[in-house]
Amino acid sequence: MGGKQADRKAKKVAEKEEPQEASGSGAAGGQLPELAKTLMMGSCLVEILPKLPALLTGAEAPAKAKEEEKTEGEVAEGEVEPVKAKEELVGAEAIFDSLKKRLVWHNPLGLAEPATAEDSLAGWLAMKGLELDWGPPSKRKGNPALDRIVLNVHAGLPQYIHFLLAMMVLRAFLLRSFFACLPWLVFYQIASLLLPLEELRDKAFEALKKPIPDQIQGTCPIKFRVAGTMGFHALVWFFFIYEALWKTNFYEKIPLLGLIAFHAYATRPVEP
Repeated sequence: MGGKQADRKAKKVAEKEEPQEASGSGAAGGQLPELAKTLMMGSCLVEILPKLPALLTGAEAPAKAKEEEKTEGEVAEGEVEPVKAKEELVGAEAIFDSLKKRLVWHNPLGLAEPATAEDSLAGWLAMKGLELDWGPPSKRKGNPALDRIVLNVHAGLPQYIHFLLAMMVLRAFLLRSFFACLPWLVFYQIASLLLPLEELRDKAFEALKKPIPDQIQGTCPIKFRVAGTMGFHALVWFFFIYEALWKTNFYEKIPLLGLIAFHAYATRPVEP
């Protein structure tokens, strides 16, 4: 008797929890395209690349607020949480500092979210800390497996996109060629932000035991470092899409997307 009563109680608890997960999945599924668009439109590629011509020629526009800040009282029920006003980046130094904070090794695509290296690392740690329960219990109505996959993909979309990028980097380097473009471009992008050019130059001429020519003395203008980094960044995006869409055949796409779907299915979503 005790065993049957315990089973009934467990089933009642599961029935109470499942509608919450299913109801949240419907909203999350409808917001997935909008979320993907938001992540792309707020990325470094879209925000900073159009500024390069003005930055290189010195014809920069004055700073202005990108989005107006809304108070909590102005948010209608059902609306997405408002985005706080963000000052538009102006000047090579401000843009370069922003790139160093966003284009870190665990966030090389520079999506709108996470906006900082700390947020990116926190997102990966949060995904790592998800409880593994190997899937939701089945029920007669609805599709709890699909509901959970949609919820988890919506919550961790930036991490899943970067997971796909990591798989494309490994595939290009190990299965295609050691000289494939995508792995080296990701490396060059990170190096362009971290390497101190002046120190490397001084050490190089010191090793050659030659004086530094007058033509290359002084510091490298920050605007050229911004332009170089954004050039690598644009190529990273191009070859990422190229590898994912054109260089992987249909039978490779199935297990790649299957890994993402399985992880989203096997981990319990974080309760709001």
